[in-house]
Amino acid sequence: MLVKDYMHTQPITVSPHERLHVAHERMRQHRIRHLPVVDENGKLVGVITDRDVRQAEPSDEPHLAEHELTYLLAKAEVQEFMTREVVTVRAETPVAEAARIFLERKFGCLPVVRDDHTLEGILTVTDLLRAYVEQHEAAARPT
Repeated sequence: MLVKDYMHTQPITVSPHERLHVAHERMRQHRIRHLPVVDENGKLVGVITDRDVRQAEPSDEPHLAEHELTYLLAKAEVQEFMTREVVTVRAETPVAEAARIFLERKFGCLPVVRDDHTLEGILTVTDLLRAYVEQHEAAARPT
């Protein structure tokens, strides 16, 4: 079983220069928690998660009015909050190896890249669960 058999081949992405609220809306609209960040050439430059967005949201800062915080957040770009050093896998990576990375690093997603570091897809924990269920059901079928 290889990553290419379970990855999403057309992941929703965001540019590093897009506003943070755009990334947040994209996540909500597509009901996802991770967005690969790609440059104009399709190369992976980072990942932004719903957790990154939540940490960037206005806090209870007493010295700033709420409208000032909202304005600052609306001006923030994805590149200010994304993770830049991203662990990736290849399409030919065995699913078991990807699962080991998920367990050891406690990640929610692994971008799948080509040799030139362009984004090819994304693998999530949910995809691994799907792989497990398919394998378990195949093993349980009578031969």
